[in-house]
Amino acid sequence: MILIGSRALALRNKDLLGRAPLDFDFVATKAEFDNWLEKNRGLVNPTEVYFLSEYNKWIVKGSSILEFEITTPGHSSELLADLVYNDPESIETPFGHLPTLDLLFTIKDSHKYKKFESPRGCANFYKTALDWHSMRDAGAKVRPEYESFLKLREKETYTHKLPKLNVSKQDFFDSDKNGVVQIYIHDDIHRAVAINDKPAYEYYLKDGSEVLTSKKKFFECSEHIQLCGVIEEALVLALERSCLPHPGVWTPEYAFHFALAKVSSTICGGYFRAHAFNNLFKALNSYPKDYLDKFQKAVKDGKVRPFNSQMKTGT
Repeated sequence: MILIGSRALALRNKDLLGRAPLDFDFVATKAEFDNWLEKNRGLVNPTEVYFLSEYNKWIVKGSSILEFEITTPGHSSELLADLVYNDPESIETPFGHLPTLDLLFTIKDSHKYKKFESPRGCANFYKTALDWHSMRDAGAKVRPEYESFLKLREKETYTHKLPKLNVSKQDFFDSDKNGVVQIYIHDDIHRAVAINDKPAYEYYLKDGSEVLTSKKKFFECSEHIQLCGVIEEALVLALERSCLPHPGVWTPEYAFHFALAKVSSTICGGYFRAHAFNNLFKALNSYPKDYLDKFQKAVKDGKVRPFNSQMKTGT
């Protein structure tokens, strides 16, 4: 068997894990799982044993929670097993074979953008992000020999679709298509929460586009503008998806945390998502905590206009 996840990271380098691991994650053949369960049933005292076909995992709940991803031909689990068992840097432990730190980092990298919808999912996103940043800062990397495994693992993990950006602004913000009811003009909200003299995205809009941004222009901007771009997207999302349609349900702080996690995973893609994820904790430490007050003042001053049917047609 192969031990992965937080337990494996704690064994590799306990200083990189900022919390106590709560469960066990294994990769094993079905025969290895059956054998393990037979030998350890009395130790774990399972109250539940069930199979999640969507993830190809057996779950054992008892004195501990254990997940066993079943090695399957043609899947990333098969490539992982080959990498671990054929690597002299792998370590054999009483819990199973322990992958290298770089391979543990590659596994973490393969699901850092995983879709979530609930506060619990958001918490898991930040847990993954914290581990990823800790490992990266310690020098962990995706080795060239891990690339094929990473690509297949990502393909198995990312089954959601990203928003389509190559459309008009009207179509992009059409509530009938994206399920989001607009209360105020989107661009007005951006201007209301802008950290500088104008919204950061205006510095790197693609020529002739109302929605698409230019990667070249983005990386020609200062690091400050780049970070402001990430923060402002999360601020607007927090307002449009949380604070305005559901006032008082979440605090402005949590609404921003949730929105930033979305910007860094499923709302955006490509270079912007990667930049947001890579600078996640910088954004958390520097966003304006009074953004909701600032927005409400802009509404009161008439700087943020309400959205209505006329706005849709441009009249």
